[in-house]
Amino acid sequence: MSQLSATDSAGFPSLTATKRGFPFTGDQLLALAARGAGAVVLLMLLSLLTVLIHATWPAIKTYGTQFVTTSEWRPNELQVPKRNDAGKIVFDEDGEMVQTTLPAKFGALAVIWGTAVSSVIALVIAVPLALGAALFLIRIAPGKLRGPVSFLIEFLAAVPSIAYGIWGLFVLVPLLQKYIEPSILSIASHVPVVGERFHHFLGGDTGLSGRDMLCGGLLLGIMILPIITAVSRDVLAAVPVQQIEGTLALGATWWQSARQMLGYAKAGLFGAVMLGLARAAGETMAVTMVIGNNNQIALSPLKPAQTMSSLLANEFGNPESDLHRSALIAVALILLVMSLSFNVVARYLVIGRGPRRAS
Repeated sequence: MSQLSATDSAGFPSLTATKRGFPFTGDQLLALAARGAGAVVLLMLLSLLTVLIHATWPAIKTYGTQFVTTSEWRPNELQVPKRNDAGKIVFDEDGEMVQTTLPAKFGALAVIWGTAVSSVIALVIAVPLALGAALFLIRIAPGKLRGPVSFLIEFLAAVPSIAYGIWGLFVLVPLLQKYIEPSILSIASHVPVVGERFHHFLGGDTGLSGRDMLCGGLLLGIMILPIITAVSRDVLAAVPVQQIEGTLALGATWWQSARQMLGYAKAGLFGAVMLGLARAAGETMAVTMVIGNNNQIALSPLKPAQTMSSLLANEFGNPESDLHRSALIAVALILLVMSLSFNVVARYLVIGRGPRRAS
């Protein structure tokens, strides 16, 4: 019959004691399992990066840094007239134009631009509303209202992106096309001296479709609003009561007290913004449905564009060649590194260097 090898001070069997002949204690097994689980997560991330880097190597080897500094994205070969050193078209003996074949070319700058600009538009829309809603929940909302409103905000964060995309396609796009964007063009056209240039810059000469960078940014802003609001609410709730009461005792107005509160929690609030930015940069289906999917670098927000996620959604299912597939995976790798960087910065700002501890 096996016996326990140790007892605690009260005479009961120790939880860390082993049975005779068993090489590990319960604590050692639990520690081994915990370390193993952590190692598995790290190995998954490492294997993901390894597979992506290996798959992107043909594109990296072919284009190098030009992959992120050029914007031309052409999966198919292109037949064009051949030109001589003077730039004139070359003809053969029969008077026919000599054709030359341009190979496929891939440059990700346009989709990087689309991802960055749409994310910035989303932040411009979402951050003020999110901070205002968080202040309302912490400082103004009555107790009976605070719970239901917080639940609704968290519920909005859980709505599938395809639902936002359908709403954006059938509600937001027509609203922009028929009312908002024509009004913007009308106002811009009446600006003294430069009105005509503004009209041309915004794309009034080519027509408005409603499916453009502005629509994509608006939809992304609506999607990240609940996330930033929920995290900002938790960050503001952690501000010590003494901080708020001290400012009021010194004669501060409500707004001055709220401003000091925001300043005290600025690192955590910036982390909440970074989490929203990571969500906006990685969003796929919703933005694909409303941004227009035109691979171009356009300064006007009223022109169609494309993000890294929408490019992958549109082309990854049917690549034209192995090099095309490698280029798409390279875009996915850039997006992964970008989102990972945002999340690391956000975690550092919200939690700090130390591990998360229960309050």
